Amino acid sequence: MKELDTKEAGQFARAAVLDAQRRNTNNKSLYTPEQIRKALSVRDLLDTAFSYNSLYINYRKKFIAVKVEGARSRDSMSKRVIELFEQLGYGVVSTQQGIIVRLDSAAV
Repeated sequence: MKELDTKEAGQFARAAVLDAQRRNTNNKSLYTPEQIRKALSVRDLLDTAFSYNSLYINYRKKFIAVKVEGARSRDSMSKRVIELFEQLGYGVVSTQQGIIVRLDSAAV
C-alpha cells in the first residue's frame, strides 16, 4: 500500500466538492456497466472490511477511485481485502483522510 501526503482544501472545500461532483457525473459515462459493477464490488468489500466516516466512488478520466474516509479496520479481514485488491492489480493508497482503491480503466 502506497502512502500519500495530502492537504485539505481549507476555505475552498465547498468549491472543491462541487467541482468533484461535476467531474464525477461527467466521467461516469466513460465507463461500461461491467466496469461500474467492479467498482461497486470493491465498494461493497470495503464496506464489509472497514468501519468508516464515508465511502464513495469517484469516476475520473483514467480510473475509478473508491474512497473510504476515516477507515478503521474491523478485524484481520481488512488486511486480506487490501491484499486481494493488490493481487488484482488495483492501486491501493493510504492518505491522512483514509484509503483509496484505484481501478485503472485499462485494468477494469
